[in-house]
Amino acid sequence: MSSPVADRLAQEAQTILEKRIAENQLNLPPPPAVVMKAMALLRDPGFTAKDAASLIERDAVVAARVLRAANSVQHAGMERARSLPQALTRLGIDRLRTVLVETSAHRLFDSRDQRIVDATKGLWEHSLGVAILARDVAALCGVEETEAAYLAGLLHDIGKPVVAWLLLEAEKSVVGTRTNVWIEPEVWIEVINRVHRPVGVLLAARWSLPDSVTGAIQDCNEYNGAERLSVPNCVRFANALTKREGLYVGKFDTSDIDALVMIGRSLLGIDDQILSRLSSGLGDRVRMLMS
Repeated sequence: MSSPVADRLAQEAQTILEKRIAENQLNLPPPPAVVMKAMALLRDPGFTAKDAASLIERDAVVAARVLRAANSVQHAGMERARSLPQALTRLGIDRLRTVLVETSAHRLFDSRDQRIVDATKGLWEHSLGVAILARDVAALCGVEETEAAYLAGLLHDIGKPVVAWLLLEAEKSVVGTRTNVWIEPEVWIEVINRVHRPVGVLLAARWSLPDSVTGAIQDCNEYNGAERLSVPNCVRFANALTKREGLYVGKFDTSDIDALVMIGRSLLGIDDQILSRLSSGLGDRVRMLMS
């Protein structure tokens, strides 16, 4: 049951966000400049790994993530990539695009304000869990867009850190420089969970993400029976399963989540053995990505 404070703040936050979106006044944090330039370069059919490497090497964080992805467990047994051109060749366009967007998304969650860091750490863990499962589910079900499934899972809650930023902005105007606690952490999370979807859809449009990603952001609770084996359905199932595995910040109805898992299993053809494989060690896999 929601609190009166959360009801009021959620309504006010929704009104502010809708007004700023309508007036194009919502100042969404942009991806790093290097990422934006690299994403544009990837759309050029004539680009080379050397061209991309010369861009990516300008941002140490992005370069480190690209090298880490190239040397990940998916490439076990291969000699470690020791240069960016080698790493980019190994990753390929789709996986590189995923790494670039993942880096941008993580920076949204990695605020300079410690309170947002604390509040959104669990949100990022949940997003990584959904991304991992969505890609696995897509691969197991024969959905070709496995990288799109990962991106959609990663970004399905991308509006949450932006709403957190909006709440921090409002707090500063209310309490100024005083140290008063404006709202309790539980209320903070509840408001974020209730109003983040339209912001996420806007962010997906700003980053020119695929429609399948936008669809997963827009609605994570209703399966599409007409497009049974689709990226959004993989994300919806992964979202429910990740919650059931305990990777989530906030409250949810356990019976509703169990029902979503059951419906998703039927739509996607997930049997008991596959379900066990998907769930096993999810928390450890998430923590490995975050380390």
